[in-house]
Amino acid sequence: MEVTKRLDIGQTLKGAIQIGVKNAMTVLGAAILYVLTVWIPYLNIGTTIAFFTVLPVKLGKGESFSPTEIFDAKYRENMTNFFLVLGLFNAGIGFALILAFFPGLVIMYAWMLAAALVINKGMKPIEALNVSYKATYGSKWIIFFSYLILGIIIFVASLILGLIATGLGYLATWLGAIFGFIFYVVITIISLAAFIGLYGTIYKLLIVDNPEMDG
Repeated sequence: MEVTKRLDIGQTLKGAIQIGVKNAMTVLGAAILYVLTVWIPYLNIGTTIAFFTVLPVKLGKGESFSPTEIFDAKYRENMTNFFLVLGLFNAGIGFALILAFFPGLVIMYAWMLAAALVINKGMKPIEALNVSYKATYGSKWIIFFSYLILGIIIFVASLILGLIATGLGYLATWLGAIFGFIFYVVITIISLAAFIGLYGTIYKLLIVDNPEMDG
């Protein structure tokens, strides 16, 4: 299979962290609005689509995204194809997991961009799955290690900040508690934004920056 674009793990992680730091407050605002309204029927379809497929792609492309944009009615227009591609995605992974664990992981990474392609590029479910498979071909291990390394970086950062808060606690209990809470909130927000940024970066590098895929 001819491939014109493969991920570079350094570039991928750099993009994810930059997006996470730069857009932390945007992601926080969207996350708060999503959680507060996720119980509302029908509205939650559009907010789910926007938060998980539109927000990452826009941030990955360097475009602006207002937290209230998750309520835009246009994101519900293509919900039929969105649910169809999710159904095919979950069915494929489930069947692969029955055969063996590893094939399930392969399918998961191979099709990970399909839902975003359906929403952001208007592709049909089968087409989106095929394009995602082709785009991620040769990059699945890079994707796996990108998520793994980002998780390790966040864990180490959390550990260091926790030790700092503990040290401050020896000086003053209230000071350690305050800084511990602040550190926890900050690292949680940046972590969420970084993982969203990682998905957006992968989409940009494999789809937007790839002439074969972004036709």
